Amino acid sequence: MASGTKHTGAQLLARSLKQQGVTVVFGIVGIPVVEVAEAIQAEGIRFVGFRNEQSCAYAASVWGYLTQTPGVCLVVSGPGVVHALAGVVNSQVNAWPLVLVGGACETALEGAGAFQESLQVEMCRPYAKYSARPPSIAQIPATVERAFTHAVAGRPGASYVDLPADYIQGCSFSDAAGGGGVEELRRFTRVAAQANPADVRRAADILANASSPLVIVGKGAAYARAETEIRTFVDKYGAPFLPTPMGKGVVPDAHPLNVSSARSAALRGADVVLLLGAR
Repeated sequence: MASGTKHTGAQLLARSLKQQGVTVVFGIVGIPVVEVAEAIQAEGIRFVGFRNEQSCAYAASVWGYLTQTPGVCLVVSGPGVVHALAGVVNSQVNAWPLVLVGGACETALEGAGAFQESLQVEMCRPYAKYSARPPSIAQIPATVERAFTHAVAGRPGASYVDLPADYIQGCSFSDAAGGGGVEELRRFTRVAAQANPADVRRAADILANASSPLVIVGKGAAYARAETEIRTFVDKYGAPFLPTPMGKGVVPDAHPLNVSSARSAALRGADVVLLLGAR
């Protein structure tokens, strides 16, 4: 007979999210994730309800961009995950950290035409850095940790966690006191991608010999909060700059070296372009 503290899969997920520092979850409640939403709110995490999974996933992805921590989106199985894929793709392409949690049919009913049954892990895998179902209820915290780590490591992107209904309502037993079986897991840490130092030196040499350089500032520069470094660079070298729509504000629009009003001429006349945080 199992002994120790009993926790449902929904509770393990909610406590895992809290341990990862989550303060808000965007979602749509329905079968089979009702208990998940309840457990999330019981942990003191704010739940923001939506009426459409696409807009819900977009909201979570934007939260990830603005906070530099993974936005979390909770959706139902089948059509819920399908509709949320728009936000997953948006996060992956734009390098915004997102963790999508989707309900799924009972594992024992897979292949039998269960309610809203869908191959959700396989569906999300081409568009996410990480897409997985926990091997067991007890492994929910570890899977959540990996999802968050993948979402922020290197180039940020999307992760997907699949939760079958029997995982959500089923139970796991823990001998640990007070931590809900998740206290031994670490919180995710952001690990920024680093350029090859040799490439940086080569770029600096090319810029030093440029007669008409141009700096383009993209949203990646804003995400990295590199405004101080970029403003210092622009001021020190007198380099004209051109912000992309989502790179505005990194260097003030009123700066005298902003060439947005002569965008086409600046691009035509540049012999070297330094692209910062853009594609």
